[in-house]
Amino acid sequence: MRRARLFVPVAAAVLLSSLLAPTAAEAAAKPRVFANCAQMQKVYKGGVARAGAKDKRKSGKAKYKPVVNTALYNANKKSDSDHDGIACEQ
Repeated sequence: MRRARLFVPVAAAVLLSSLLAPTAAEAAAKPRVFANCAQMQKVYKGGVARAGAKDKRKSGKAKYKPVVNTALYNANKKSDSDHDGIACEQ
């Protein structure tokens, strides 16, 4: 009887936490949207690129290498001013 009283609340807590907590797939499904390049460059110094992007820059090299993440790029596509597939490059 004593075991049953302990088991029921523990099982309920485990069940509720698994239902309420977002899974890793859900968290990864929604990429972060940045308001502007200054905010993005605090997290991603070289910006964010989609797979296969080429830099259109004609003068010199980039300071930092961009992070390649197509989902994150698509969420922040508005920040790609030269439409080369790299948002907020530096």
